[in-house]
Amino acid sequence: MIPAHVLRELQYLELSTTKGIRTARVGPYTSRKRGSGLDFDQHVPYRPGDDVRRIDWNVTARLNAPFVRQTHAERELDLVIALDMSRSMEIGTGRYTKKEVLTFVSGSLLFSAAADQVNAGFVAFSDRVLASTPARRVSGRAWAVIEEIWSIAPPRERTRMRPALQHLLHSLKTMSIVTIVSDFLTADDPFETAELRMLAARHDVLAIVIDDPVDSVLPAARGFMRVRDVESGEYVVVALNERSRQAYADARSRWRQQIADASFRLGMSFVFVRSDQPLLQPVVEILARRRSA
Repeated sequence: MIPAHVLRELQYLELSTTKGIRTARVGPYTSRKRGSGLDFDQHVPYRPGDDVRRIDWNVTARLNAPFVRQTHAERELDLVIALDMSRSMEIGTGRYTKKEVLTFVSGSLLFSAAADQVNAGFVAFSDRVLASTPARRVSGRAWAVIEEIWSIAPPRERTRMRPALQHLLHSLKTMSIVTIVSDFLTADDPFETAELRMLAARHDVLAIVIDDPVDSVLPAARGFMRVRDVESGEYVVVALNERSRQAYADARSRWRQQIADASFRLGMSFVFVRSDQPLLQPVVEILARRRSA
């Protein structure tokens, strides 16, 4: 059962997300991929092999050179949420645990999909796919989906994202918005897999990285700290001093930059969501950017 404090936040998010999305609304969901469609994207110079039916003759006449009109591939897309339900998501040193933040983000996405009458589904994973629901209308059942997500019990295994990516590749038959909600602390490196590269080529992929203060900063104390990996059960002793704190912060900064670089390389979008900061605005902004002008 969802705890009372999480329910209260979800009820607030249901109202605020719907209001925020309607305020930001400038049209229905649209793909970031270019292709056949109605929504204008940009003009580009004609290249041999381009469809001559897409030549914009007005622009061609003004610039005295052939230009092609590019449009977005689809006007409306399904929304599929891939959720990391591993044991590392139970950690939280901010106001909420990572699992609670994941639930809030999922709720915001589902409430928005329900308000816009967009088909939505989800895939829950840890070291394997734990549950999967195909995209369909979520009006009237967003809360039931959230309850189902919350009730999923994580196995005691290291997180691996590749099985979920393989599942998405095989199950998604039409272009979709695929939102991956995770702390991206995995035993594999999803950004180096062929599966994520192919998924990003076929769909509009967004990584929502859940970040907790404990992941970035060591405690301001001296001595030694014994830390247990919640997934492997292994213990490690960490020295608490300025040198180790700086090394830890530098490693985390490099990790964040690697996510940014990999997302740019694969043509994905990404956003970091902190467990100790407001949750709604990042979600509203990323959904608003996926609406046609």
